[in-house]
Amino acid sequence: MRSSRRIVGMIAALAVISAGSARAQERWASDAWLEKPVDAATFETYLDFFAYDADVPFDLEVLSTSNEEGIRIEHIVFRSTPGEIIYANYYTASTSRSGVRPTLILVHGGLKSGKATLSSVAEAAVRSGFDAIAIDAQYFGERDTGLLKSFSEADKHENLYNRKSTYLEWVIQLVKDVGRTIDLLVDHYGADPERIGYLGRSRGAQVGFIVVGAEERLTAAAMAYGGHFDRFENGHLAAACPANYIGRISPRPLWLLNGTFDGDYDKVLSVEPLVRHAGEPVEMNWVDTGHVSLRAEDMERLLVWFRDVMR
Repeated sequence: MRSSRRIVGMIAALAVISAGSARAQERWASDAWLEKPVDAATFETYLDFFAYDADVPFDLEVLSTSNEEGIRIEHIVFRSTPGEIIYANYYTASTSRSGVRPTLILVHGGLKSGKATLSSVAEAAVRSGFDAIAIDAQYFGERDTGLLKSFSEADKHENLYNRKSTYLEWVIQLVKDVGRTIDLLVDHYGADPERIGYLGRSRGAQVGFIVVGAEERLTAAAMAYGGHFDRFENGHLAAACPANYIGRISPRPLWLLNGTFDGDYDKVLSVEPLVRHAGEPVEMNWVDTGHVSLRAEDMERLLVWFRDVMR
């Protein structure tokens, strides 16, 4: 019996060693900027990419409104930059209230339905005292142009994420889209410009480091299940690398949530090497999950954090 137990124990130990070796030998794309981000002078040249004409009319149209359990939802479309329009859902309390609430801009991951995937997050934010707006990124949701066919991982990487110039253009457009969303929130919805935060999930978190690093008007940011590269990426240009932006978010507060078993954004290969470049204040949260949607308990912690830093 003891011999059998010893053999079982040895097999288990060998399995752990084998798994560790396989992990160590696993090849994920990386780049020089993950080791050493660009200097300040080079970074300043990237900011020119994100400039836009703030005088372009919004041409805002409210497509529909609904009231659900005390939450008013406006389905809207407005002009971002010449040739680009943004579809969004704006969430606020449908009951009377006093004062201006802080506002969160929500950006989705790489799912075909885009902003619709964040409806529960937006509703939780409103119930916690925020207004929220979820926007479609270019090529997703109601901005689907046909560039992506099946929205499978192979399709997204072949046609967008691993096409370096196309991906940089997409990143630039999203930064501009968020900037125009801030303009709309302040000019049309009366948002407090000192209390507008960013929440990105998955791809919305990966590119979110760039958005917040470049857009200084965002006062706080939370990134859920993002990192430097996902498993299937093979490279990006310097101006589209989150390692060159994450350090520029400081001194604005940053909150991070990642799964220890996330197969898309690996803790050791993708997340920890990026986070070491973050400045203070930063709060890193690890949960024993894979690449999942925000759980209720994590959303509650996140909203408490946003309330504390956006008073």
